[in-house]
Amino acid sequence: MKMLSEEFLQTPWVILIMLGNYAFLIALFFLQRHLGKKKHRYDERYYQVNNQAKGRTWDIMLVVMLIAWPLVVMFDGISFSFFLLSILYVLHCLIYGVASAYYNGRE
Repeated sequence: MKMLSEEFLQTPWVILIMLGNYAFLIALFFLQRHLGKKKHRYDERYYQVNNQAKGRTWDIMLVVMLIAWPLVVMFDGISFSFFLLSILYVLHCLIYGVASAYYNGRE
């Protein structure tokens, strides 16, 4: 049984490009954050809008995952993709539950 895909075995350097991209994005995040703090961009309204946007994103992602689940089964069968999507769904629900408990306990 092969663990890695044939495409990955032929081009393993793609992982290095992805890691470099992640490092670049992290550096860009910290630079943007630093400049934003200097210009006082992060006030109470920013956090309120950001939190509402994150909440809606989680809601929409749940719907997208529930639509993708049967599509994965129809086109790919019950394979790695199905189990990966199932694990992501369980993680989504667990993170939502933990965050809800945390914020409810905080108020």
